[in-house]
Amino acid sequence: MAVPGSDGERGPDTGPGPGDRRGPGGLHHGRGPGPGLPFLRGIALSDAQQDRLFAILHAEAPQLREQDKIERKAHEALRSMFEAGDFSEAKAAAHTRALGQAIAARELLRVRTAGQVMALLTPEQRARLKQEREARQ
Repeated sequence: MAVPGSDGERGPDTGPGPGDRRGPGGLHHGRGPGPGLPFLRGIALSDAQQDRLFAILHAEAPQLREQDKIERKAHEALRSMFEAGDFSEAKAAAHTRALGQAIAARELLRVRTAGQVMALLTPEQRARLKQEREARQ
């Protein structure tokens, strides 16, 4: 399972945290906190927390996939335009606007999901995450 890791494809890695994504599709579902949830490593989740985490990530997946498709379509349209030598300022502007809107929607989704994940943690678990983040800096 994963929430929000950077694999280098979407910009520089700023370190693990609730905003990280793994891979071009964003989420990688698996068994409990692991490679896909680097910021939860070392945090023991109860069965109820694991169930809630699964539900959060499962609910996010279709929206994330839709944003992936929109981004991919905009990138492909831009690439096709310049490869064909058929640049149009108006078309390029429309495609870059669509791309920008998809990126913004993805970030909103990422932050919303990260907030939901953090909300399911106990105050002690959040304090431990904060300590670990500060120790890395």
